[in-house]
Amino acid sequence: MSYQILEEAGNSSVCLVGINKRGYAVAGTIKKYLDEAIPVPVEIYLLQEKSDHMLVFKTPPSDNQTLVLVDDVIFSGETMFNCFKKIPELSAFQKICVTVLADRGHRKFPILAGIVGLHVPTKLNEHVKLLLDNQNPSKLVLT
Repeated sequence: MSYQILEEAGNSSVCLVGINKRGYAVAGTIKKYLDEAIPVPVEIYLLQEKSDHMLVFKTPPSDNQTLVLVDDVIFSGETMFNCFKKIPELSAFQKICVTVLADRGHRKFPILAGIVGLHVPTKLNEHVKLLLDNQNPSKLVLT
C-alpha cells in the first residue's frame, strides 16, 4: 500500500490523515514504510470523525502535496464522507487519495477507495473485525 501511495503522489510530498484511532494506527504503519522509502518527511494527523473540530495542519497545504485519507475498514462511505467535510483546505492539495486496509463494499455515499489492502465482500449483516496488535504496530490481522 505504501508503494501505491508513492506512485499516486509522484513527485509531491505526502500528508497522511488517519480517521479515528484505528485509521490513525494504519496510517502510522504506512508512515513507517514511507519514511524508509523516501527522504522527505511524511506528515501524519489524526482526524476524529465524531468531534466538532476541523483539521488544522501544522503547515499550510501546498499545491505540491498529496493528501492521503486513511481508514481501517470502509463500508457505506459515510465516515469518509463526513471527514472530507472537516478538511477546509481540500482544494489546496495537488491530489487526494482514499486508502483503506479493508473494503467491504456496499457504498451508500459516492466514495471510492483508490488504494485498498484487501477487498472483503460481505453480506449486509456480516462484519469485518480488524485487530491491531499493540505489541507490534506493523502487524495487522483481519478476522
